[in-house]
Amino acid sequence: MFGRAYTSLLALASVIQAVPFSSRLHKNTALVLIDVQNDFITGSLNNSRAPAILPKIYQLLDDHEWPFIAASQDWHPIDHVSFASAHPGKESGDSVNITFLDTPTKIETQGFRTPVNYIKKAQNHSVDSCSAFADNQYHQFTTLDSELSLHSIETLVITGLITNACVRGTSIDGIKLGYEVILIEDATETTSDEAKATAITELEGWGVQVMNLTDWEAAYPTSSKARRLLEL
Repeated sequence: MFGRAYTSLLALASVIQAVPFSSRLHKNTALVLIDVQNDFITGSLNNSRAPAILPKIYQLLDDHEWPFIAASQDWHPIDHVSFASAHPGKESGDSVNITFLDTPTKIETQGFRTPVNYIKKAQNHSVDSCSAFADNQYHQFTTLDSELSLHSIETLVITGLITNACVRGTSIDGIKLGYEVILIEDATETTSDEAKATAITELEGWGVQVMNLTDWEAAYPTSSKARRLLEL
C-alpha cells in the first residue's frame, strides 16, 4: 500500500507546476521535501513510522501551490566515509569521528526518483551532509540557497525525513541563512517519539516555527481559503 502511495506521490509531484496568479499560491514560500525516498521508508534504512507522513505531504501538494518546490536527495557515493561497508571490521552504529551507517541509496537506484527541483547532498565521499544547504563542515554548498533567492523565497515550509537528522540540519541552516522556517510536525518523522520531541525542542530554540498541518493551514490561508471562511 505505502509503496504504491509513494510511487503515486512521485508521479504527482513530478508534474506539479506553481501557477503564478493562482488563488492557492503561497507567495514567497517554498515547500521543501527532505529525503522522501524509498530508502528511508521501506528500503535499506526503512522506518516503520515514515509512511504516516505521506498523506500530509500529499495534502501539501494537492491543496496548495508554491512558487518553488525543492526535494533533497540523499546521494551518497558507494564508498562514502560514513558507510560501515567502507571500513572493514566496522558495523552500523560504530563511531570514530563519524557514525557509520548501513549503505542507503546508491546513484541511479530506485530511491532516486524524487520529483521537482532536485537538491543532491552528501556527494563528497569524505564529508557527510545532513542539511540540504551544505555539508556538515560547510566545505561545500548545494544550489538550494541560490535557487531560493532566484525565486524570491522568504519562507520555507519543511517536511520529510528524518526529524533529528536531515530535517534538523536543513531547518537550522535555513534559520542561519535568514529564512523564516516552518516545520510541519505531522509531515516529518524519525525513529521514536523521544527523538522527535528532542529535535523539535531544539529547533524551536533556533526560532523554527513548529505546527501541525491543520494549524498551519489556518494560520497561513491562501486567498481562496480565506474567501470560503468569510462566506461561512
